[in-house]
Parts: sequence; structure tokens; C-alpha cells
Amino acid sequence: MKQNSILTCLMVFYLLALTACSKKLDIESSAASPRMAMWQTYDDAKAGLVGIYGLTRAALAENNAHWMYGELRKGDFTASTKGGYLDAIIGNNLNKSYPEIIQLTNWRRFYAAIDGCNTFIENAQKCKADLRYSELNCKVDIAQAHLLRAFNYFYISRIWGDVPLIVNATKDGNTLQVARTPQKQVLNFCISEIRNYMDSLPTEFGGNDKSKLGFNGNYYGESWNVWGNAFWGYYQCVALLAEIYAWMGDYQNAYNYSYKFAVELGKTRTKFIETSEVTSLLAGTRSVFYSNGIPNNGSYCYQVLAFPYRMANRESGPSGVGHLESLTLANPYVARNRPDLYITRDTISQMFYSVNDARNPYQFEFKNYGTVYFTNYYNAIPVFSKFRNMEYTNSPFTIFGSCIPIARFEGIYLIRAEAQYVLGNYNDAWAVLNEIRKRRGLNPWLVSGSKPEDMRQLLVDIFLERRRELVGEGNRWYDQVRFNKIMRTDPAFNELIDRGGIYWPVAQEVMDKNPLIEQNPYWK
Repeated sequence: MKQNSILTCLMVFYLLALTACSKKLDIESSAASPRMAMWQTYDDAKAGLVGIYGLTRAALAENNAHWMYGELRKGDFTASTKGGYLDAIIGNNLNKSYPEIIQLTNWRRFYAAIDGCNTFIENAQKCKADLRYSELNCKVDIAQAHLLRAFNYFYISRIWGDVPLIVNATKDGNTLQVARTPQKQVLNFCISEIRNYMDSLPTEFGGNDKSKLGFNGNYYGESWNVWGNAFWGYYQCVALLAEIYAWMGDYQNAYNYSYKFAVELGKTRTKFIETSEVTSLLAGTRSVFYSNGIPNNGSYCYQVLAFPYRMANRESGPSGVGHLESLTLANPYVARNRPDLYITRDTISQMFYSVNDARNPYQFEFKNYGTVYFTNYYNAIPVFSKFRNMEYTNSPFTIFGSCIPIARFEGIYLIRAEAQYVLGNYNDAWAVLNEIRKRRGLNPWLVSGSKPEDMRQLLVDIFLERRRELVGEGNRWYDQVRFNKIMRTDPAFNELIDRGGIYWPVAQEVMDKNPLIEQNPYWK
């Protein structure tokens, strides 16, 4: 009953904030008054905090946005229906007038989440009037709001480049028109926010905090085995900093934070997925992407940065929205003949060239074709079944249970290899790469030569490993951008980078409501 009330509060908060941002980036909030009136009790703080996580998840889930932005553009997936919006996104034809693409060009839902964070930061202190809401609890919660705000700004700056930087909540229905802030300034703000507040966060919630805070015991009535990393703490800050610095091309700091995460791994409650665990943890109905990311109620949460759906509460995106499997599954998992998205056999064979690879459709150990990442490999359309987390019901609708994945340890570890390569530490880079390769059954990568031109294949293989390991997790497009910024060997991609074509167009609705916003030049 308690959890249901939290979810109800979340939805109310979501609807209020979405209404508030319906005229953004003007920024106008007809719902400001009721939101201001809620900040009185411990339960208000709890509902507000859950609300901003819910708003962020909703922004990523709508139209399966996380995968539309991060996975499909010029990526490995093919649309089974030609000429639709999925096909247009894959082809980088983002100025097509499909309703889904028009909605995806609108940043309104992200600013709803940002406004929710701003509102929480400005008002959570009031809830200390309720003595149940301690000073430390309030400090930790406000730090999470700063972290989530930084995440949202990092996320949208990768999508649109320069974006308006707004750090105050909407009030009293006032309209504020804000111009776009240069991307570097936005990202520096994100870094400052995270670094300023990371020490105000525990290493885990509802468990044995290893920080100086001593924030131990249940968190909002639940243990770590329930929450996992649904709430973001100190090591989520470390992981996010590694991601931001890599995107900015600041590879010394990208290395520093990816290295820090690895050397302090024992405090993070996560770990590598070992070779023997690939078939059970990287795929299957109870994989690391299921619910809270703690398989079998174990000791590790494999979702370092993610937005989970609590399957104990039957949480699921409406009609499968917010779950990649709603686009990629077909028979024998759900009752349809072909998925909306699939990866062709030619592409699969290029990605998984070694039969020793534990993720390869051909399972060498068993001398047959398995179902790790793919099912029905030799059908006309193979089914991408890495994500097949679901609950079966008596209704015709499947309840999907996978999270929206942002980062896990293998990806953070490979950022370390990428950084070492750019810094010229080639031996260290291939040693890090080999830590992942050996856990997937691949032979070690061997060094040949010591000059930058000799090492280009090393960078290629680092990103090929990211392509294999993280397929379907929303990283492919961003990885291509980073790779091509380093290599500069693809003229067509160089033009996208140089002309701003790596960013999405801005919705006409946004520009109509705020004349200070101009279209990204590439899409004019």
C-alpha cells in the first residue's frame, strides 16, 4: 500500500510538471502553486524525490526516446518496415514529418524533469518541519536532485548541442524566455554540480554505506536489495563524470574517473559479468536488465546507471514504451511474426566474428545456435533477444520488465581503455581491453608496433568491443561520434561533426514559443 501511494504521488508530480513545461522553453507553469504547497512533510519529500526520478524516466521512455537518440542513428539495427519513422531515424533523416520524430525533436519532457529537480532543490528543506525528515536525509535527497539535473543536462546536450541552462524553478505562472547556452558551458555546469554534491551522497541506499556520511539502514523504508541503484549515489557520480569527460574529449579526467571506479570496485556493489555468467546475466528473462538489476536477490547490482521498472509493483511502460523489447521481440516470445527492429545476419557475423565469443549466436561449447543475444538466427529476420525481460499475464498485453540502461561496469571500463589510447598509453589500453575480451571468450589483443599509426587498430577494436558488449543499450550513436572525433578518417561523418549534424533538430513548436531559440544550422 505504501509503495502504491508513492507511485500515485509520482504520477501526480509527473502530470503537474509536464503541464508546467508544456509551454517551455518559454518556461511557464500554471501548476506552480500546487507544487509549492506540497512541501510540508517527510512524505512530501519522498514523493518529490521519486517524482523527479519518474520524470526523467518518462522523458527517456516516451517514444522509446533513449534508443531513438542513442542506438538507432546510423547504427546496427534495421527497420522491418521500410519508409517509416524508425527507418528515417536509422538513416539520419531527422527532418521527416513523422509524428514520432516531431515529438522526439521536442525537449519539453526533459525540461519537465529539470524543472522538477529545480523545484525539489528549492523546497525540500521546508519538509524538515516534519521531524521524521532528518538533516542528513534532506542533504542526501537534495544532492540527488543536483545529480539528476546534471544528468538531464548532459543527456540533452548530447542530443541538441547548445541548450538553455535553467537553474530556477518556474513560479507563479511567470514566463521566462531563455536562449541556448553553449554546450561546453552546460557540460562544465554538469561537472561542477556533480563534483560539488558527490560527497553528500552515500555509496548505496538502504544498506551498508561506505562513505563518511554513515548513511546506513533502510532508505524510505526499504533495503538495498529492493532499491538496488534506483537511487543514485556516490559511485553513480563517478560513472557519470567518466561519461561526461569522455564526451567532452577530456580524456585525462575520463581516465581518472573510470580508473577510480575500477580500483574502488569493491565499494560499488557491482562487478564484471564473467564468462560463465554471460548466458544467464546478459540475456534471459531475469538478466541484469530486469527490474532492479540484482539477479536472484544477490549481492551485486549490475545497473550502475539505469532507470528500472519495479516488477514487484508491476511497473511497466504503457504499451511497452520505455522497453527496447517492445520493438525487438517477436515469436516465440510475443505473438507477432516479425519485430519492428532487428539486426541482419550479415551485421551479426561482422560483429561476432569469433565462434569463441560467448555472445556469438553459435555457441561453440554446445555446437549449436543459442539464444544469448539472438533467437532464430537462421530465420529471415533474427530476433534480437538480449532484452526479453517480461511477465506473462492472462491479457493479450505483455508486461515488459527491462530497465532503461545508461551505463554498467563493462562500458565504464572500456572508457578507461579509450582514454588510455588517446593519452598514448597503448600498452595500458590493450591490457584493459583484454580484461573484457577474456571474459567473453576472445583471444587477447596483441600489440604490433608503438607509433600512433600502428595503434589505430587498437582504437577500432576498443570500439568494436563496445559495439558487441553494449548493443541495444543506447550507446551506439554516441560511441560513433566519439570514435570519429578521434579518428577523423570518415569524410561523411567528419562533415556531420563539423556542421553540427550529430545533433537533432529542434522542434518547430519550441521555436514558435520562444523566438530566442534558433534551429541547429545543419537542419535549417
